[in-house]
Amino acid sequence: MKQRQKETISTWLYEEYRRLWIEKGQEPHKRNNREIVAAVMERIEAAGIWLPEQEVTKYFYRRKTHYRNRIEKELQPKPEMQDKDSQTQKEQGAGSQ
Repeated sequence: MKQRQKETISTWLYEEYRRLWIEKGQEPHKRNNREIVAAVMERIEAAGIWLPEQEVTKYFYRRKTHYRNRIEKELQPKPEMQDKDSQTQKEQGAGSQ
C-alpha cells in the first residue's frame, strides 16, 4: 500500500468507526467491524484502488485502538476551555460598560 493510499484509507476507516460510535452513542461492538470494513471497501473500490479486503481488515485491527483513543479524547467535555471562554466574556462585558 502506498503511503498516500494508507493515509486516505486510514481516514476513511476512522470516519466510519466514528460515525458508528456517534450513531450508537457508544463504542461499536466488534461484530460491527465487518460493517466498517465493508463500507470502506466500497469507497476504496469507487476510488479505483485495488486492495484485498483482508489487508484492509488487518490494517483496521492494528489501528482500532488508536481510533478509539482519538474518539474518546474528542468526545470528552473540555471544562477548562469553557471556563476560560466564560471568564473572557465576563471581562469583555465588564470592560464595555
